[in-house]
Formats: sequence, structure tokens, C-alpha cells
Amino acid sequence: MKNILFTTLLLTLTSCAFVQKVKKLELRPGSVQKEHFNATWIKNLDPNYQTGNLPINLGSPLVHNGIVYVGNNNGFMDAYSLKNGRLLWREKTMGAMHSAPIVHEDVLIYGDIHGRMYGKNLVTGKFDFIFDLGSAVDATPVVAKGRLLIHTRNHKIFSVDAKTGKILWTYKRSVPYFSTLQRTSRPLVIANRVFVGFADGHLVAFSLEEGQVIWEKKMSSADKFIDVDMSPSFFRSKLVVSSVNGQAEVIAPQSGILFKRLPFTTNRDATLFEEFALFGTIDGKIVALDDGFNIQKEVKLTDKPISSIKRWKSGIIVTTIGKEVFYLNKNFMLIDKFDLGSAYSAVFGHTSVEDDSLAIFSSRNRLYLFK
Repeated sequence: MKNILFTTLLLTLTSCAFVQKVKKLELRPGSVQKEHFNATWIKNLDPNYQTGNLPINLGSPLVHNGIVYVGNNNGFMDAYSLKNGRLLWREKTMGAMHSAPIVHEDVLIYGDIHGRMYGKNLVTGKFDFIFDLGSAVDATPVVAKGRLLIHTRNHKIFSVDAKTGKILWTYKRSVPYFSTLQRTSRPLVIANRVFVGFADGHLVAFSLEEGQVIWEKKMSSADKFIDVDMSPSFFRSKLVVSSVNGQAEVIAPQSGILFKRLPFTTNRDATLFEEFALFGTIDGKIVALDDGFNIQKEVKLTDKPISSIKRWKSGIIVTTIGKEVFYLNKNFMLIDKFDLGSAYSAVFGHTSVEDDSLAIFSSRNRLYLFK
């Protein structure tokens, strides 16, 4: 609990070091209309706990083919009907889940805080594989070219056969810092390379086949809390990545050479549009980068860090490490917002969208389905 509160405080207090002259869009509260957040159903998945030991959810849901999958602090992976919220099935795990499940070739893949990975076949209902990695799975796994890539909390990368669960290669990063945020970067795969951020402030490029280090780049010169927790974003043939204690950088994926330094700090990957990349910053802004990696638009939404940005219906849904969820139109004007209620409510994970359905799992263990 202390680690989570400190992480929130650090992200809230950290701000950009520079300000670029761009067109700033002001919010107009009078234009907000309370009509877009229609909750179809809500689930209270709070586990039993003692007063003073508030359980905080860090996980994320997945909406897939009319079903909402979510792992929770009770130690269960649940499957709910998207239509009415009816529980379809429930599987016991070793512990809570801090990442989102994924689906690959009809197999639901997820990991828990004890390092156990599960591959549940959605057709047969049986497990294709279960294996242990020895440390918490905090980042959502990625599948590329038949390989399942997993980043565990002990700074280790696993490449696993996505069908059998056989480990193909591993890489262990030595992180000589005790002052880390205890989160992990989701790997990004481009062609035959894997890009991953680490808690020692480095971005590392690996070969997908053998796991060999091709290059590594230090992202921050600070003494502590230099984690690169975000999954790198790939936009206009370049990588965009940031540590939590430094500015975002545009990097050449072939060599790791710095192309451009950006005047903001982010901890989440971009939402990509045809003409721009949209980032959320840790000081509550959303910024749009054009083809030349220049900031074309900037909107200040809140004082809280932005935790996720997702396209929804004809607009954009924005969650924060605060209790408000924002809905913007395509011009980034605020048209609606939803209050998660409790002062301790936030969204630390990602949202999930399928058609017009939106699933949000709050830090207070409430699962929301909006349409």
C-alpha cells in the first residue's frame, strides 16, 4: 500500500522541465454534457480486508468477442457476459493479477503476482499450459511470431513458445537500485527486434530469435526513480519512450541514437491516429505529436497523471490516477466526464474497448461496463 501511494505521489509531483509554445486548448465546463457514460453493469470485486489495509487494484480488463475477462485481487480470473454482466466462469489463480489478459489463437493468456502463467483454451475450456516464472507478472504479455514475451518484476524477460509454454530464451537485467517504482515495461516487437524498458533507466533492444542485446540506451541521468515503465511507442518509423524522471525521447530503432528530445514526460504508450500520436503526461495533459514530432495540440485535463488513452465511439476516453474519467471529442474538447466516487479511486491499468462497449477496472476493485 505504501509503495502504491508513494508511486502516485511521485507521478503527481513530477512535471515537465520545459514548456514549448504550442496551441493550448482550454476546457469549457459549460460544454460538458452528462450523457455518454451509460453504465450497463458494475461489479464490486473488492476482496475482504482489514481497516487500514485498503486493497488497490492495478490490473486491467479485456473485452473479447462479447466477453469481459478480468483478473482481480481475490485471486480469480473471471469471465462476464458483455451484455448483462452474468458470470460465465471463474478460475482460481495463485494470487492477484496486475496486468491484463490477452487472447492468442483462442487461448486466454494471463499471469499472477506469484509468477504463474496460464493459457486457458477458450474452445475446450482446458489449460494448454501452466508454468512458473518465479516473479510477479506486472506487464501485460505480448505475442509476436508465435513467441510469448513476458517481463517479470525481477527485471527478467522470457521468450516462450505461445502454444506449448516452453521457454525459448531469457534475459536477466541487473538493477542496482532499491528506489524503483516496482512496475514493468510491456515489450514492443517491431520486425525481428524486441524493445523493453528497465528499472535502471535503460531502453534495451533485443533480437527476437535469440534474445541477444543489440543496443541499450540510458534514458535518465537522475540518481533514483529512473524507471522506464512504459511500453515504447512506434510512430513514423521511430520509437518514443520516456523514463518517469526524464523527458520523452524520439529514438532510431536501428541504432538507439537520439533523434529528438520532447518537452514532456510520459509513463504510458501512445494512442496512434493516422495523422498524429496522442500521449498522456504525468502532469495531466494530453499532447498530440505530428509527423515531425512537434506538439500540435496540448490540453490540460487535470493535475493527476494520465494513465490511459483509448478511442471510444466517436471520441477519446482518458483515465487518470485520480477519480475522474474524461471523454473528449475528436478535437480534444471535453464533452463528458465520470466520477468513480471514492477519493481513493483511480485507474492504474488500461481500459478495453470492443465496438461501443468500454470496460474500466478502478483501483477500488470496481469493474464498469459502459455503452
